[in-house]
Amino acid sequence: MPVETENPLDVESRKNRWVTRVNTLINQVEQWATEEDWACARGEKKLSERLLGQYTVPVLRIRLTGGEVHVLPVALHVVGSDGRVDIEAFPSLNRVKLIDRGKGWEVYTDSNIPLRQPWCRTTFAQVVRDLLEEE
Repeated sequence: MPVETENPLDVESRKNRWVTRVNTLINQVEQWATEEDWACARGEKKLSERLLGQYTVPVLRIRLTGGEVHVLPVALHVVGSDGRVDIEAFPSLNRVKLIDRGKGWEVYTDSNIPLRQPWCRTTFAQVVRDLLEEE
C-alpha cells in the first residue's frame, strides 16, 4: 500500500502561513506591552517539525519590574490545534499556552484548562501580571 505524503508546495504554504500568524501575534503582543510601558526585545528561535522541517520564528522578551515574560512559539503541528505559542514568566516559571483551534488564539493553563477570556490587550496584561504573581 502506498504511503501518503503531503505535497511539498502545500507544506511550504502551510509553514509560511504559520510563520505569518506568529509574526502577527508577536507584533500585536509587542504593541500591547509597549502600551503598558513594558520594555520589549525581539529575538529569533529555530523550530524543527517533522512535517515542516527547520524554520525560524520571532520571539519576544518583555521586561517588567517583577521579572520577564517570554513569548515563545512552540509548533504548528500540535494535537488538537493549529499552532501553539507559550507565554513563560521568569523568575516564577509560570506558563500559559496560546492555542489556535481555528477560532483565533485561546489562553490555556498548563493543565489545559481554558481561561475563557477573549484574547485582547486586557487579557494579555492580566495574564502577564498573574504569571509574575504581581498585584
